Formats: sequence, structure tokens, C-alpha cells
Amino acid sequence: MNYFGMKKKTKKPFFNMDERNKLVAYKVISIMYFLTIIAMQGIVMYRQFALGQNIRDFEDIAILMTINSLFLISALLFFGAIPIQKLKIKSILLLYFIFIVLGSLFTYTKYNLFQKADLSFAQLFDKFIIIIIITGLIMAFFIMFSILGKRKLDKEIE
Repeated sequence: MNYFGMKKKTKKPFFNMDERNKLVAYKVISIMYFLTIIAMQGIVMYRQFALGQNIRDFEDIAILMTINSLFLISALLFFGAIPIQKLKIKSILLLYFIFIVLGSLFTYTKYNLFQKADLSFAQLFDKFIIIIIITGLIMAFFIMFSILGKRKLDKEIE
């Protein structure tokens, strides 16, 4: 609209970025995001193991990091940044088994070496059952987003 003979100004975005600038910005943002997550994990481990703080003192940070990581991987799967051509049952089961082994080793190390809780076999078995269930839920979540993302990409191609 022109009021009183004023010329209309064309709006230009504050950051007028071309594709190359955007790619550089995306790379810097992703590197800084990754470094922030690694730093937060380092802080949590330092507070837990070096300072001997109770996990309740920083449980909010651990929950935030866990949810953030789960949604990051899910979004990468959904938008096709992690290319999965075909979901093979063998590779899914192998990955599930690896996650269970790593989770079990971490739990054993955490409780028996760092916290010196000296858990009994029955208590370790209870923790193992929890690891199996949580890992299964996470894998199901990732598989679901991978399938939905593949369908989305296939629809865009058509």
C-alpha cells in the first residue's frame, strides 16, 4: 500500500544466504550441537564419578540428553539423513544384541566399580531385564521412524 506517495520497500531477509552459506552454517551448527552433547555427557560423568554426586542431583540433565539423542536419531532416520535401504532382521537383531551388551557392561561397571554397590546376581539380572526392555523400545522407536521416513521419501519421489 502506498500512503501519501511513499514508495513500497521490498523486504530483504536479514540473513540473505545462498546455498554455500547455508551449507557452511548447517555444518557449523551440527558440529556445535555434537560438541554440546559430548560436553554435557562429560559433565554428567564428572559429577557422578569424580565428584561422587548422587544421580538425583543431575537426573534432569541426563533425561534431557537421553530424550534429545533419541529424537535426534529418530529425526535423522525420518528425514533420510541416515540412509537405510532395507531393514534386515539379522542386522536389527545384531544391533539390538550389541546395545544390550554395551548397556549391560555400562550398568555392571557403574554399579560394581564406580558406585561400589556390590549388587547381587539377582539385582544384576533385574537390571538386565530393564536393559532388554528399554533397548527393545528404543529399537522399535527407531525402526518405526525409519519406515515412516522411507515411505515419506518414496512418496516424494513419485
